[in-house]
Amino acid sequence: MNHYLIVCRSVTQAQRAGRLLTSFGITNQVFRTPVGLTERGCSYSVRVRSAQLDRAMSILQSNHIVPVKVAAV
Repeated sequence: MNHYLIVCRSVTQAQRAGRLLTSFGITNQVFRTPVGLTERGCSYSVRVRSAQLDRAMSILQSNHIVPVKVAAV
């Protein structure tokens, strides 16, 4: 797997996470979560490289952003 999706509750939370990760030098992309990855209807995800996942999750956690799910793609 080359990338992971960090699934967020809303577009606002995903955009906030994406801006935060960018400020720490982590390349990411915010987009609508593919159908089948979440049971909650529409949600948005932040895609990061697998090599950056641990650092990204640490940054998000320290800034009180809790993802719904993390999925390999």
